[in-house]
Amino acid sequence: MSVIVNTLTSWKEAASGSAASSNRRPGWGLRFLHWCAECSERSRQRQALAELDDHFLKDIGKTRQEAMTEAAKPFWK
Repeated sequence: MSVIVNTLTSWKEAASGSAASSNRRPGWGLRFLHWCAECSERSRQRQALAELDDHFLKDIGKTRQEAMTEAAKPFWK
């Protein structure tokens, strides 16, 4: 996991222009790793939402049906 974090940090530095080669876009490999990390995080958050009890869902203004609909979405959306 730390490899992905380090890679994403490098990608963000390259994207923000703080890296030495600020005039280059990150390669497709780094963009793919960034996309994979985003998909993984999205999936983790949806799983956590699905596991909340009704009291917590009410606190955030969601119903059980809305939580289940969100959790059922594929990881890439």
